[in-house]
Amino acid sequence: MYDPSISPGKTASLLNFLLMVALVIMGFLYLVVAGYSHDIAWFWPRFDHMPNQVIIRCYGRELQLEGTSAEAEAIALLVNAQISGDKRFDPMNLTAPTYDYYRSDPGVVTLILAYAEPIRIHLPSMYFTNITSLLIPLDGRHASSSIIFGLINGIPAGGSIHVKTNQPLIDYLAASALCIRF
Repeated sequence: MYDPSISPGKTASLLNFLLMVALVIMGFLYLVVAGYSHDIAWFWPRFDHMPNQVIIRCYGRELQLEGTSAEAEAIALLVNAQISGDKRFDPMNLTAPTYDYYRSDPGVVTLILAYAEPIRIHLPSMYFTNITSLLIPLDGRHASSSIIFGLINGIPAGGSIHVKTNQPLIDYLAASALCIRF
């Protein structure tokens, strides 16, 4: 016999059960990544911190820009756009010899963005937390991989991130005559 009170209830219950299982699994995965990364906003793609100083090391010459200068703001906006886009974490660390190379070799170009307060780049990883400076090689070792290293009070932090390209920064430095000879 046909009983209309049973059939719709079974279908709705199965659908509700599957939906609930999917939500519980997604919630569990979110919590696992949030726990690992120590960041409840690990999925957030935007990066909009402004540095208080930008240091350009250009083929043996060093130029320090205050964060409020038009050039520093333009550089910061380009960096923020790159970090807000596609990026991936890489466990490759900035070693002490490579850091010394970036600071002293006359054949390299690097950008350092220094922040007044520690920053965080949201990633599904526990790294890039409490970063006080970002080091971006534009010419020299690792420059072709569009890599960004983090520093904590001048000491290399663990890992690095790769962005799509650093070409907009190179183009800006050349067009603004802040660093020529790329």
